[in-house]
Amino acid sequence: MTGTIARAAAAVAVAASVTLATAGTALAAEPGAPPGPGTSPPQATPTEKAAAEVRPAIVYLTETFTAYVGDGTGLYYNNGQPLTLNATCTGFGVNPQGYVATAGHCVDTTSPDGIRADFIQMVAQDIAAKTPGVTVQDAMTYGMANWTVEGQAKGSPIDAQYSAVIGSGTGSGAKGEVVPARLVDFRPPSQGDVALLKIESSDLPTVQLGSDADTAIGTPVLSIGYPAAADAVTDTTLEPSNKDGQISTKRTMGSVPYYETSASLSPGMSGGPTVDMDGDVLGINSAHLPNDQAFNFIAPASGLTELLARNGVQNRLGPNDALYRDALANYWAGRYTDAIAGFERLLLVDPGHGQAQQFKTEAAKAKERFGDTPVAPPAEQGGTGFLGLAPWMFWTIVGGAAALLVGGIALLVVLLRRRKGRGEAAVADIPAPRDPRFDDPTNRAPQAPRMPQAPWGSTPVQPVQPPQGPAWQQPRPAAPAGLADGPTAVVTPADIMASQRPAPAGPFLSPGAAPTASQPPTAPPAPSAPPVNGSGEEAAAPTAVVSIPKAGSCPNCGSTVTPGAVFCATCGTRQS
Repeated sequence: MTGTIARAAAAVAVAASVTLATAGTALAAEPGAPPGPGTSPPQATPTEKAAAEVRPAIVYLTETFTAYVGDGTGLYYNNGQPLTLNATCTGFGVNPQGYVATAGHCVDTTSPDGIRADFIQMVAQDIAAKTPGVTVQDAMTYGMANWTVEGQAKGSPIDAQYSAVIGSGTGSGAKGEVVPARLVDFRPPSQGDVALLKIESSDLPTVQLGSDADTAIGTPVLSIGYPAAADAVTDTTLEPSNKDGQISTKRTMGSVPYYETSASLSPGMSGGPTVDMDGDVLGINSAHLPNDQAFNFIAPASGLTELLARNGVQNRLGPNDALYRDALANYWAGRYTDAIAGFERLLLVDPGHGQAQQFKTEAAKAKERFGDTPVAPPAEQGGTGFLGLAPWMFWTIVGGAAALLVGGIALLVVLLRRRKGRGEAAVADIPAPRDPRFDDPTNRAPQAPRMPQAPWGSTPVQPVQPPQGPAWQQPRPAAPAGLADGPTAVVTPADIMASQRPAPAGPFLSPGAAPTASQPPTAPPAPSAPPVNGSGEEAAAPTAVVSIPKAGSCPNCGSTVTPGAVFCATCGTRQS
């Protein structure tokens, strides 16, 4: 029976453990459970996320240069009329107050290899086309050594006008606001190839600059810009090209550091940013080898950081950038309702923000198709749950603790049943109490006094070694306070004689110790402390009453009383 109960308890414990642990895991997983199969929105790639984050800060730059090219003798080509050169480059916002970064060679009107070389090339191509036997390269070499390129005033720098197209287009559309820009400062290619322009704005979208420490060989990058060659064969658009690649190596041109990248660059993309997958600018698109797209170079962002510091400009994001990035993060996470609300707040203060309008529309479509992704609890978002634990861990602990509790209760029931069985067997071995009035002196055998049973659950009573010498020579122990009402045991002279017999020889061990071969027999243990009952109080100790009647006749019936008898065998009268 006991074995059956034990097996049943174990089965209940195991079942409870599995059930509760499983329930805990289910409860932990339920709040953040992703949508079912076929209903999850497609996940954006790191390249897509980086492009979307940087896109609002990309600026389309147009440049108009006017110069007079002379032969050094006072004669000017083009019949003495100025030449005009139109060019495009790419820039990006670095400060909300209207500061735009670009490549130095896009605005360099003073260095020999800057815009001056472009005017000389224009004249060399015209001469080669009109003069038989003269090549463009011949005319170019001669012109770089002998011709003058100057502005409206004799000996002045080339006249330049810069414009920035802010606001962004989507798809094949072309819209935006054209605003004038002025040159703040620049460094030519031989000094870092970076430049800083200024437009009138107080909320220009911006990006953050990285550092050389963020740039390692093999770092995935995205180069962004407006390729002029693409505009020559397609409709004009304000949507930039995104060329992905990686940092191939670090090189120098003279003493100036440059990064070689596998992201292809082309004219028009000069001045655009090359960013990592977090959207931080690692460099500025600078140069490529003609007719070889395998070698492309970007100027490290550290040069731009130095240029900003030299002009007291701080690279930072604006309030609109924070609104846009928060809404974009909700969009990527599938929280379309929050994303729509964020884009709407941005459009209230910047109605021309093309990306906000575009992603608001995309978020509305995705919400209708997929619904919002449930928000994960704080522990799954990097925080902690109840008691600092993740939900799955908390419910697993709860399930395991409940399983241990159920198993402990089952084990306790088994132990109770086993102890109860042993108790019943022990009671069955104890002879029934007998009435001294019916004792037969001739049949009574001496018996040792039986020790009282301690209540269940209290400390077991240790056997008390009988005192040495006659009982009447031993001092009577005083009854403990509060135990005067304990049971009374009548001790006869035969019991006293039996109690004086020597204890059987044998080894004695301390409670709980196991016998060992090397441990010699020891003396019996000293009397233990008084037994205690289940409530922690001392149990009532029996009070011994010694009666030694003298030989004689029974005062009641006159029968002869056996010496030492407590009661008369004939009438049962107690002898005094």
